[in-house]
Amino acid sequence: MLAARLRKERVGGAEHGRSAAADTARAVWSMDAVTRQDSVGSQSGNQDIVFITAEPLVLGALAARVVCGTAGGIATFIGTTRDNFEGRRVLRLEYEAYQPMAERELLAICKRMRDRWPLRHVAIAHRIGLVPIGESSVEIAVSSAHRREALEAVQFAIDDLKKHVPIWKKEIYEGDAAAWKENAEAAQTNSSTQSS
Repeated sequence: MLAARLRKERVGGAEHGRSAAADTARAVWSMDAVTRQDSVGSQSGNQDIVFITAEPLVLGALAARVVCGTAGGIATFIGTTRDNFEGRRVLRLEYEAYQPMAERELLAICKRMRDRWPLRHVAIAHRIGLVPIGESSVEIAVSSAHRREALEAVQFAIDDLKKHVPIWKKEIYEGDAAAWKENAEAAQTNSSTQSS
């Protein structure tokens, strides 16, 4: 099925072997999400959940959205705002996004991940607006039958997100200086496209 915008995600996850604790953590995420469910043979019920929000991302809560009774491994990545960059003190980050296109590209990343690995559930969240030091900007959680696939898929997802998703980062430094930052992955993609 195609993506559908949800105001509130279904919380009763017992049919996929989720625990009550996982359901409680899932209830924290009530912001809009774009969700795609696939039905593929015995893997029916696979979910891809992506969202972009100005709300703080609750550390670790995204993993609860990919818990599944048929998954033996869950891998996560959490990108946080650090307090320095190349010797300069960073006060905060600010993100902007072209949200409709960014959500479509996040779903495309989920598809590319599924083309490479047999995954159960994938969840990707990115924050926009002001992100203070120590708070997360991006979170990715993936479940699969085995750990290797989940770990490799998470690495692929963050690299692909930085290459292709229209989300822009501005670093605010001590002394009111600021700089829009280009991801190294996106710069490599742009330079290889221009030289061909």
